[in-house]
Amino acid sequence: MQPALPSTIIAALALALAGYATGRAAPAPFEIVVRGPAADCTIEAGGRTVTPQELLATARPEAKPGRSARILLNTNDVPYRCIGGAIYSLQSAGFEEVTVLDPQRRPLM
Repeated sequence: MQPALPSTIIAALALALAGYATGRAAPAPFEIVVRGPAADCTIEAGGRTVTPQELLATARPEAKPGRSARILLNTNDVPYRCIGGAIYSLQSAGFEEVTVLDPQRRPLM
């Protein structure tokens, strides 16, 4: 009779097989930068400043199944209307998961 495998080994094998079955790791998030302050907030995608409509057009082909989007803030003073507009554009483009990170790259709660 063989000894039972420890549960940690079984879990590691299950994770490895799950990654093997999908064939690849999750794609890198689509990132944009939202800059403040309120009177002059801007959105940057791919290193260029875009309008919310241009963001929608830029993000739509990037919204693939399993890919998320990240909004990076350059300051804590970015107004909620700018952040909300960017979230709305990304969700309208097809991203199911949108994360907002503060200037220290921590998720906003």
